[in-house]
Amino acid sequence: MKNNFLIVTVFLFASINVPAQNYAADNIPEDLKKNSNAVVRYSYTEFVYNDIKSATEKNIYVITILNRQGDDLSEFVCYGDKFRNLKSFSGEIYDRDGKLIRKIKRSEIKETEYSKHLASDSKYYFLSPQTSYYPYTIKYEYETEWKNGILSFPVFSPVSTYNVSLERAVYKLSLPKNCEYLSKNLNTDIKPIISNSGASDICEWTLDNFAAIKSEPFSPPASEIFPLIYLTPSNFYYDNTTGNQNGWENYGKWQWSLLQGRDLLPSELKQKISDITKGLTDREKVKALYDYLGKHTRYVSIQLGIGGLQPMTAEEVYRNKFGDCKALSNFMKAMLQECGIESYYTEISVKNKRIFKDYASALQTNHVILQVPLENETVWLECTNPEIPFGYVHEDIAGHDALVYKNGTAHFVTLPQNPDSLNLMKQNITVNISDDGFAGVHVDKHYELQQYESIASIVKLEEKDKINRLQKMIDLPLSTIKNLKINEYKNSTPVIHIDFDVDVHKYGNISGSRFFIPVNPFNKNSFKPDKERNMDISITRGYKDIDTIIVNFPAAMTVEAMPKPISEKSDFGECIFDIKYEKGKIQIIQIFFLRSGNYPKEKYEEFLTFMKNISKIESSKIVLKRQ
Repeated sequence: MKNNFLIVTVFLFASINVPAQNYAADNIPEDLKKNSNAVVRYSYTEFVYNDIKSATEKNIYVITILNRQGDDLSEFVCYGDKFRNLKSFSGEIYDRDGKLIRKIKRSEIKETEYSKHLASDSKYYFLSPQTSYYPYTIKYEYETEWKNGILSFPVFSPVSTYNVSLERAVYKLSLPKNCEYLSKNLNTDIKPIISNSGASDICEWTLDNFAAIKSEPFSPPASEIFPLIYLTPSNFYYDNTTGNQNGWENYGKWQWSLLQGRDLLPSELKQKISDITKGLTDREKVKALYDYLGKHTRYVSIQLGIGGLQPMTAEEVYRNKFGDCKALSNFMKAMLQECGIESYYTEISVKNKRIFKDYASALQTNHVILQVPLENETVWLECTNPEIPFGYVHEDIAGHDALVYKNGTAHFVTLPQNPDSLNLMKQNITVNISDDGFAGVHVDKHYELQQYESIASIVKLEEKDKINRLQKMIDLPLSTIKNLKINEYKNSTPVIHIDFDVDVHKYGNISGSRFFIPVNPFNKNSFKPDKERNMDISITRGYKDIDTIIVNFPAAMTVEAMPKPISEKSDFGECIFDIKYEKGKIQIIQIFFLRSGNYPKEKYEEFLTFMKNISKIESSKIVLKRQ
């Protein structure tokens, strides 16, 4: 799917034409400096919607950068393609006192048509001001021409990231009289002021004195915090097509029309499909064709035609052996159709879980997968990445809303999501300690589902890189990994087994007759808390770790001290630490389960107490003493 860069450019590059003396950093109210890396002094966007084919966007933007962490916000980036191009630009840089240092010329902007996509009709205009002092202020003023149709108006998003505050933002939308538009407010109740000017209706939104929100561990996603207003025309023209966005049923009809006639296959491939699927059950046919897709095509992003919303034809994918998410999903759909299996083109977002049922727009999805309803199950196919196991609903789409296209329009579904407790990592570890502190260790690791995803890339690494990655997961200096074995089991509940030995030249610290050894140096779950909490708690990924460690030590040693067991259950999950000692042997069992969910900030102290259990375990030591 084609990414929409409009949100970024609206946020980064709009402002006001005010007297230069107002740019002095000392004029910023103290409450807007608190927790801020930068302050948007004033942002102004004016969008003049001429008709369904053309518009003009004017932006002026002033931002004061307070420290080095805010430098990225001073950059100018403007996206252009066959629908948009930069018409005019000017820029200025001011010092801390608001005095003009220099003007930025249009000639300083760099343009590139380089893209990560194989084929694209887009380009970027960009500029990175170079300064070595703080604070400083940047002003950009520019105008963009829109043409060939408009699916969406600029998004009003004057602040969209943590640690940035705003003095004032204005968004002005000019429409032909009685032109119907649709809007969706998120995290704000701002209402437009409506006025008339000749043959135009003017809608104006204003936001004042928005204080910076401090980024905190487990903060909610930005899309749930910062003010955002989506705006789209009800009826639209786009690249020689027309449609209506008043409800998903209408929008779905338009997107459905873009898919028609693009599933034809050459006779050569039809024969291959027949040979591949002969004598198989329906599920086996789907698996066989999914494997064929992975072996004979590769993912390359294509951003040409209908704004990157229409897939290449199935025949083009077969001929070229590549395609993007749209093309590969459409190709797989065509192959399944050839052997009598129905499947459905499905749009989804890999960024946001929810799609607004009461507001239709192309901006809400950025990826395409395939739904295959079989007799006893529904299989979801990720056609862009053959490394993803067949039928596995991976982390970026699990539990997300999606739009399934069938019977001429779009239908809402929500993808399945496994319980957090099944995102499992288990490890069994045996440690054999000698008198001089040397230890021979054997580690057997087992990863499932989303924890499998977190480690799966290790399979493709070179041997030394595999060892380096595992080495970083062990908090044991002077250690050497050897005898590494990795086995991957790809299915709808994928698993990776990792088995290796470790030679540890110093398993702890020796002081006189005492030997201080770590409780669990094989699993890092460190958490750095804030002293105070302003945001609600958002745990987006739940998981469960089970560690079993056997420590064998010489008979001449005895246990002098060891940490106490812990057993705590809360709304946030479960933490169990059990330790037992018998002559020459210590058994440690550590279980940590973190439950995903959203929790009010009032529960932060409880959350802090729960998370401190892990820090307490990690910092604990076992004391062995020579008899």
